[in-house]
Formats: sequence, C-alpha cells, structure tokens
Amino acid sequence: MIDFARMSPYLSCMIKESGVKQSAETLKWAEKIGASIRIRRKDLGLSLEDLSRLSGSTIPTLSHIERGTRDLKLSTLVSLSRALRTELPSLFQTQTLSSETFPDTEQDGYDLDDD
Repeated sequence: MIDFARMSPYLSCMIKESGVKQSAETLKWAEKIGASIRIRRKDLGLSLEDLSRLSGSTIPTLSHIERGTRDLKLSTLVSLSRALRTELPSLFQTQTLSSETFPDTEQDGYDLDDD
C-alpha cells in the first residue's frame, strides 16, 4: 500500500480525496500551481479557450485550476504542461513566478485548428 502521507506535499494536491476536506497545505499548493499555469499561459499569449483546445480541458476546469479551487489529476497536469510547452516540474516552482521562471521554448506558434 502506498503511504501518501510520506509523499512530497505537491503530489498530494493531485490526489483526489473525495469526501475529505483538503488541508491548508494542499490548497496552498493548488493555488501556486494554478498561478504558475496562468502566468505561463499569459506569457505565451494564450486565452483560456486556446489552452482548452490545446490541452483537452474545458474552460471552466482551467479557470478553477488557475484559481486553485480544483484538484488536479496527474494526466491533466501532464496535458497542461505539454500544451504550455514547459517541463512538468517548472509548474511546481515556488519562487516568485515570472516569464523567466520557464525555460525557453520554440516559438513556432500553436496549431489551434482554426481552418
């Protein structure tokens, strides 16, 4: 059996605890990760609609994630990191977030299927 209590705190925000009140630490991490996602999205000039199309998550879901009010599944977080062209660990960084927080990515544009 996996001992989730011993896992790193940032992983606990990805584990959906149905019926269990979220700890203050879990909520704090959810807010940090959501802020990181929002900053990266805006740095790339993407709207919530654009990120929705690229990641497969709905706009309301993305809005909740960015505000830190929704638990994240690992698969959702991976899809978001791919859509945002960043490494997954960079979304967990706790220092002051800015565009310099993220590694340089190729700026070839996005295929949003606008055809």
